[in-house]
Amino acid sequence: MVVVMGVTGAGKSHFINQLAGQEAVKEGASLDSCTQNCQLVPVSIGHSKLLLIDTPGFDDSERSDSEILTEIARILSAQYELGVQLKGVVYIHRITDLRYARSSVKTFEIFRKICGNQALSNVLLVTSRWKEVDPGLGAERERQLKEKFWAYMLGRGSNMSRFHGDRPSAVSLISQLTCKDTIVLDLQRELVDDGKRLDETAAGAYVSDNLDSLRRQYQDELASLERLKQDLLENDRAMKRQIQRDWESEQARLRKVDDEQVSLERPVGTEVVREIKEKKSMLSKALPFVPTVVSILAMFVGVPPGVTEIFTTWFADLGSSFDLSL
Repeated sequence: MVVVMGVTGAGKSHFINQLAGQEAVKEGASLDSCTQNCQLVPVSIGHSKLLLIDTPGFDDSERSDSEILTEIARILSAQYELGVQLKGVVYIHRITDLRYARSSVKTFEIFRKICGNQALSNVLLVTSRWKEVDPGLGAERERQLKEKFWAYMLGRGSNMSRFHGDRPSAVSLISQLTCKDTIVLDLQRELVDDGKRLDETAAGAYVSDNLDSLRRQYQDELASLERLKQDLLENDRAMKRQIQRDWESEQARLRKVDDEQVSLERPVGTEVVREIKEKKSMLSKALPFVPTVVSILAMFVGVPPGVTEIFTTWFADLGSSFDLSL
């Protein structure tokens, strides 16, 4: 298995579709989020058969960071518990970005904490959208990434490469990982081996700290609105109604932050181990024509409708020589 991560609009889905040789997952025409959930896509690279995980960016326009982290944590915990080999992680960043935006910093920091230092040699840092930028300008931005933002990971074994948007380029990139040894990510050790809650992991603590900052911000705004309501004269009824609407909006945002914090306090690894035992009796509802391990894994992640034929071909070709049963 290989996990593909990056900010919204970086080209994760396009990269996966090039490897699959078809539009296995939906691609967005704009920089708006297109991948709303983690998706499992089977691809064949030479004699290697890989399960690619397409993930939404942590700057997703529809979902919170805690929701996305929980979903990624669940699929990684399931993969680790089931014994599916994790070959590495691909992180995609668009070279067209004028500067390293706050959303990119946040996404990359969560990504780095998910991986941990021991897995960095199996991390591939990829720049995309090279056809949309002047080569000289792109090379300068690439240098800045190498010397500043990505220096820590590159200095500890990660590799940096360009994705030129076509299948040969995608195959060349993913082949850098298929020859490597299997890895275990820090998030997997923390959740499954150590039995930690998600907010006790390095990645979860980072997301939780951001929630604390948002909570303080919303509480300050609520306090300001309360003072405004008290200071207004009785005849300022229209203004009072507007302030009340703003107050209710801030209350809703604060409740959402509190709900996200609660979701981070779950023992995701322990939950996944328990669910795997329960799901063995439900295999016919997932992918009944594939081995047990892959079928269970598919229950923790979305499977695009167009890839079922790939799975069928895979295991028909491999026949009885391919054993992934528990």
